[in-house]
Amino acid sequence: MNIELERSQIIEELNHVNDEWLLKAIKRLLGLDYPEDDIPEEYKRILDDRMQEYDAGRAETMGLDEAKKRLLGK
Repeated sequence: MNIELERSQIIEELNHVNDEWLLKAIKRLLGLDYPEDDIPEEYKRILDDRMQEYDAGRAETMGLDEAKKRLLGK
């Protein structure tokens, strides 16, 4: 494998990418962007509220096995 050739091919293809989401994904893979930048403020507030409920012992939680069952519809 010629890494220089592969790098050049990738760079050339990137020059033609117009998909915003693909570019964001590539930035994340390269560590150039942080996912939390894309999270709306309202969602951050909801998460903060839920974490406060959890920390106060008032949150409903479930174990990993129960979560898997619910996700798989079992």
